[in-house]
Amino acid sequence: INLGKNKTSADAIGDYVLGVERFGDLADYLVINVSSPNTPGLRSLQGKENLSNLIQEVVKHRDIKCPKVPLLVKIAPDLTSQDKEDIASTVLDSKSRVDGLIVSNTTVSREGLESKHSVETGGLSGKPLREKSTQTIADMYLLTNGEIPIIGVGGVGSGQDAYEKICAGASLIQLYSALVFQGPPVVTKIRRELQEILEKEGISNISQAVGSAHKNKIKNENSAT
Repeated sequence: INLGKNKTSADAIGDYVLGVERFGDLADYLVINVSSPNTPGLRSLQGKENLSNLIQEVVKHRDIKCPKVPLLVKIAPDLTSQDKEDIASTVLDSKSRVDGLIVSNTTVSREGLESKHSVETGGLSGKPLREKSTQTIADMYLLTNGEIPIIGVGGVGSGQDAYEKICAGASLIQLYSALVFQGPPVVTKIRRELQEILEKEGISNISQAVGSAHKNKIKNENSAT
């Protein structure tokens, strides 16, 4: 269940808490969405102090209402390096630690688009988001030392797209635009293509591929410290 604040709300944290209280019992997992570009001011909640306060309040009420339900934070792909570092330190902090990250939401960037519709406002998903979200996955995986599970989302329409996000650090994959353009059979197609890639790479379990693009880097950094 995706939690967010109302557009005109004066109490953002109160909106998230109310969401937990109303829907916590129904959730397989809860998502603190601080990254929708369509809600004015929402992305400011990704700031270090704001995010920490928000997570702590949501965790407190989650622990009362539905203590076994995992809590994740959904972030934007349009973050600065400092933004990413702040988010990583926040979700690793014992006071505001979460069970996972969802990377990423839609982008406000229109880089490379030639369509007359590129001037429209709002979040952009699908293929134009793919590389941006994959890079954000890689950055967050490294910044969290692979300690926080990541759900990779954004521009996944093939087994190769999914594999690239997994190698970047995603443990799970989500779809949205591909379901619209290719329909539900895209899930079977992606699974089949992904299985073919794993067999070609000699990987027996998909978990072995998670963050594989960074394994040596993390190992070397840990050895140095």
